[in-house]
Order: sequence, then structure tokens, then C-alpha cells
Amino acid sequence: MALRVALGQPKWTPNIVLMKIAGQEVLSEKIKRLTAQFFIRQLANGTQSPIYDQNYKPSIKLIKKDEVLMANLFADLNTSTDHIIAFPDILFSRNNFCEIHLSDFSFQNKAHPVFLIKDLFEEAVSKEFYDYHIIATDASKSHSFTSIAGISNMQSFVYRIHPINSIITAEALAICQALDELSVTDKNLVLLTDSYSVLQALKCLTIKSPKVIHTLVGKILVRKNFNQKNMFGVDPLE
Repeated sequence: MALRVALGQPKWTPNIVLMKIAGQEVLSEKIKRLTAQFFIRQLANGTQSPIYDQNYKPSIKLIKKDEVLMANLFADLNTSTDHIIAFPDILFSRNNFCEIHLSDFSFQNKAHPVFLIKDLFEEAVSKEFYDYHIIATDASKSHSFTSIAGISNMQSFVYRIHPINSIITAEALAICQALDELSVTDKNLVLLTDSYSVLQALKCLTIKSPKVIHTLVGKILVRKNFNQKNMFGVDPLE
């Protein structure tokens, strides 16, 4: 596992392939660099992250010996604590530009019959989302194939991705692709997904969150530059 981490290989990489790659790498310097990167990431836990900048100055209490070692480490990496970027206390609460609704609307109640859910959804759209651009996404996975899809009232997409991707990764990638292909720049957005797990991961974002979730957050933040409001919700009929 240490070799896999040092070489940047997936955990499922076969040993025979791993050893062949390892034989072509100079591991000592690479492991040193990865160890330093890992340590810096640990400093960025809690209220810090490499995603956001709030001009936060980290305050870390170290004994003198550790202070010297830390200073040398940053010098070796040609960086400083100023490069540790702050993480917001509550991810999407700032500026009200993005909201995540897991069970806030009546149409999200799976206990209702299908016809009632449809009626409640149409009512919510007409009353609360009449000026929003609505997108729905989905993903599916079998033993042989993994696919993602998205649809709006103007266009749609369907793509097959590598089957090694988990269903949660596929659901997140479907949302990423929808933001790229289906969103518009002149309207606020409602995005519907059946992946409770992805939305929960967005609400509980940390430095340890999966890379695909960080990628999705980055795409959401791009829309912030257009001063647009984004709403994400679970659709029980997806």
C-alpha cells in the first residue's frame, strides 16, 4: 500500500504491475515529497482547505524543535504557511449562492404516491422555481457498464464511463457534466438528483472528501462568478 501511495497508483493495482512500476522509479525522493505533502494537508484539516481563500492566518502552537523542523520543511518546498488556504465553516452558507435540500420540499417524500409527488413537484416549480433553469441527472452501473445522463428542457446527454467508477462517483460526474453542458448563464439553477450520498457529501465537505466532490464544488463555485443562485435537491422519482 505504501508503494501504491508513493507511486500514485490505485489501490487495486496488481502487485506484479506495481513492482514493475516501482523498479522504474526513484522512490526515496518521491516518498519524501509525498510525505511532506501529506503533512501539509493534515495542517489544512478542520477550518482550512486548498479550495477556499478567506485570508485566514493559521495559528499552530509548536515546540521550538518542531518550529525549526517546520520552517526547514517549508523552505525545502519553497512555500510558507501563507499558502495554506482557509476552509469556510459552513460550505454553502455564504452569500446564499448555493442551497442543498435533502428533504425540505413535500415532493421529496418517497412515502407519497407517484401521482401526488408529480403534482407537488409541479406546484413547487410553478410557485418557487418558475424563473429557474431545471436540470435532472442520473447514473447507472452494471457489471459491464457505467453510464451518466442529464436532461433539461432544452437538451440532454448520455455518456458511458469506465466501469471501475463507483455509482456515487458516477452520480457526481453526472452533475459535473450537467453543469458544463446543460446550465445557462442567465438563470438561476435547480438541479435534481437521486443521489442522497452526493448531496450529503457536499453538505459535509472536508479536505478528506473524495476528489470528485472537490471537482464538483469547483464547478459550483464557477457559477458563483455569474451571481447566480444554485439549488440542489433529491428527486424521489429519478
